[in-house]
Amino acid sequence: MPSKMCFRRLRLATFLMILSGPLLAQDCDPKTYASTPSDQFREHADGTVTDTKSKLTWMRCPLGMQWQGGNCVGVAAQYEWVDAGRFIKQMNGNDGFAGHRDWRLPALKELEGIVEHRCISPAINLEIFPATPPTGFWSATPEKDYDKGVWLMYFLHGKSYMGNAQQEWKVRLVRDAR
Repeated sequence: MPSKMCFRRLRLATFLMILSGPLLAQDCDPKTYASTPSDQFREHADGTVTDTKSKLTWMRCPLGMQWQGGNCVGVAAQYEWVDAGRFIKQMNGNDGFAGHRDWRLPALKELEGIVEHRCISPAINLEIFPATPPTGFWSATPEKDYDKGVWLMYFLHGKSYMGNAQQEWKVRLVRDAR
């Protein structure tokens, strides 16, 4: 039978988790100019959105989540960089997504284009990319001076970092709009 001390620790941990919830919510400065305003994007019913500035079409949800009722549901999957590429190739070889079979990892510059600079945790427009976890997302951009290095965008604060290709990070796919 668990001790009273065990129950106290469990209650304290639960209390701290409840208390920390609001601290993890997205924080945006409404006085600052939006770097990715919602009207810059053309929303589609199939879970994609087209950036009218860059002419790229994005999946609104990270891989592993599904577009349902105007939101992303489920849990975003994590992949090693090579495994992400394999998954994308297999997906495009089958039915693709939203009627297209030319999805790819975005270049680091393309990921930088969807960072919302006035927000943190996550640093992205949640109206356009709902339920985006504030973590790292793989890019297609390798680090030229380190053979296992690949750049990723960390959406907690919108900064880029080099990751080891054998680490697991989230994935959001893009395609060139036509």
